[in-house]
Amino acid sequence: MGEARSRVLDALRQRVGPDSAETLKLLVSELMTNAVRHANGGGQVELHATWNSQVRIEVVDHGHGFTPAPRSGTREEPGGYGLFLVGTLADRWGVDTDEATTVWFELETA
Repeated sequence: MGEARSRVLDALRQRVGPDSAETLKLLVSELMTNAVRHANGGGQVELHATWNSQVRIEVVDHGHGFTPAPRSGTREEPGGYGLFLVGTLADRWGVDTDEATTVWFELETA
């Protein structure tokens, strides 16, 4: 996960401001963590990044897939905030499922 964050930030450091860089770092970490945790041994996790006036990050895993649901635990219980953070901080986000599960988000850079 650290390598994914580093590579994305190295590639985009000149295109995003410090606040956006911190948001990008957090959201990449959340999606990578979720993919590794929920892929259920489904193989490799992939990260794809594209950018121009916006940054789009896609994290793909080949696990069993899932349907996003609101967090169900109490505030005191750890975990479960990943997609809440993505939904709060990203300009757009979504989940695509077919042969794999792709969770993506977009951040405006301009």
